[in-house]
Amino acid sequence: MIISFLNQKGGSGKSTLARTVAVAFINNKWDVHVADMDKSQRTITNWAEQRKDNGISPSVTVGGYTDAKTALKTEAICDLLVVDGAAYADTHTLDVSKSSNLVVIPTGVARDDLQPSLNLAQELIMKGVSKDTILFVVMKVPENGDKEAAATRESIDQWGFKVAEGWVSLKTSYSKALDEGRTLTETRHNTLNKKADQVIQSIVDHFSQTQEENQIAS
Repeated sequence: MIISFLNQKGGSGKSTLARTVAVAFINNKWDVHVADMDKSQRTITNWAEQRKDNGISPSVTVGGYTDAKTALKTEAICDLLVVDGAAYADTHTLDVSKSSNLVVIPTGVARDDLQPSLNLAQELIMKGVSKDTILFVVMKVPENGDKEAAATRESIDQWGFKVAEGWVSLKTSYSKALDEGRTLTETRHNTLNKKADQVIQSIVDHFSQTQEENQIAS
């Protein structure tokens, strides 16, 4: 099974969500492998090494890949493959999304973030990706930006796409946690952990729902 985190824009929050979701499944006894598709940044690869160096449990297995075909083959060696897609990678974005059980598209609240994300989703559908497998997540919400976040979620819904519950705010504590090799749900502030957990749980729930629908259809 595969959950991919994709967006054509860099800095959208793909890696942030991918590592947090990976740890959530590992904590629930899933054998998870993370495919880091960004050959230049290697964000998740470096993060996993920092996590190991700091002795944070559970550890996360990450592999770096330059092509989708090789990355997707690793689905056979784990319960769940989490793909952190690279920005501006049209070919691998389509290949990965077609193979994924759930495609997560993170987006900010600004129009410059949201519109390209919606366009990406529409393009994937036109190229054969099931709309039911696509899930948006609202990210990078500024201080006092709850109204903007709610409006963004409403816009996504009006386009007919699924959107995760809640949103992830721009918080220094989140950044510090990630720098230490932790995730959005492993900060030193319980309130922030709970808010992030709402988003992550919604992703997990949508993944489970997609699996149930596929089983019924088959």
